[in-house]
Amino acid sequence: MAILEEDDNLILAIDHSWSNDCGLGVQGWILGKKEGALEGVEICVGDSCVPIISWHSRPDVVGAYPQYNHNHNCGFIAYLPRVAQHQITFKAKTKSEIHHKIVGFTGSKPGVYDSATFTNDDRGLFVDFIKQVNDGHLRVLEIGSRIVSPGSASKRSLFSGASSYTGFDYYPDANTDVVGDAHKLSQYFGNQRFDAIFSLSVFEHLAMPWVVAMEINKLLEVGGITFQSTHFSWPLHESPWDFWRFSDEGLKVLFSPALGFEVIGSSLYVPLRMHLDTFIPGQETLVNQLGFGGVAILAKKVGEVNCDKFKWDLTLEDVLIPGSHYPKPNT
Repeated sequence: MAILEEDDNLILAIDHSWSNDCGLGVQGWILGKKEGALEGVEICVGDSCVPIISWHSRPDVVGAYPQYNHNHNCGFIAYLPRVAQHQITFKAKTKSEIHHKIVGFTGSKPGVYDSATFTNDDRGLFVDFIKQVNDGHLRVLEIGSRIVSPGSASKRSLFSGASSYTGFDYYPDANTDVVGDAHKLSQYFGNQRFDAIFSLSVFEHLAMPWVVAMEINKLLEVGGITFQSTHFSWPLHESPWDFWRFSDEGLKVLFSPALGFEVIGSSLYVPLRMHLDTFIPGQETLVNQLGFGGVAILAKKVGEVNCDKFKWDLTLEDVLIPGSHYPKPNT
């Protein structure tokens, strides 16, 4: 339920909130009623305070309060790290009486992650890929070059040492040089070949990722490298074209010697915990099990794919329901 608070100085609304033992998320909007726009806002829980840095436009709010139209970007999302305090009571019954025992403790993350092994991003392998491209002045192709998410940016500038950068995507934009379907990737480039091919958060949106892995092999020179970063576990997005989730072992199968690749390295990253919205008996410890947001692989092409051995002659239209399409860009 939304919360709306107002006094002589501020109008504040909380549209959504979410929390666990380790943090509290808040989404809403805030307007100042005095002269001039608000110059900064902090949110505090106890002694823990964070500034709001994620602001976005709320035309609905501005339209409802035109007299306080100091800033269109009055919507916010914030996350406050915290350690929750708990006090629980055990009631132990015997035949004649009930014994009470009160226990207090602080919340904590399950101690299942080795911080030296698992990171919050894929930068280890991706940094290696970028360095090899720039140091070797390689010809690099990005699959999924279009700028989709708010706040994201072109990766073109990361490859200043590359002899060329080519952006490929299903839809056009300023960062995309070639538009097409990645399942037919090699058909768009004739005899052109690349020394390096990469994608970020693309493979989950491919209806037939094994076909795209073969297409990457076709476009790479022998000895060329490929980096792919996708999701192990993540909310549905870009529906209805959100098809797959991958483990590191799954990516090793896609980029295996049978398909002409040698795996240089793979990693799981962004440790997370999975919570059930509705409790299922027998799954009490699910929250303690290993979970990850992302997975990445860096591989090298060591040979050509045997197209007679690996055949998949179906098209996207053959495997998808009629009328299915990747969400069109907002224009």
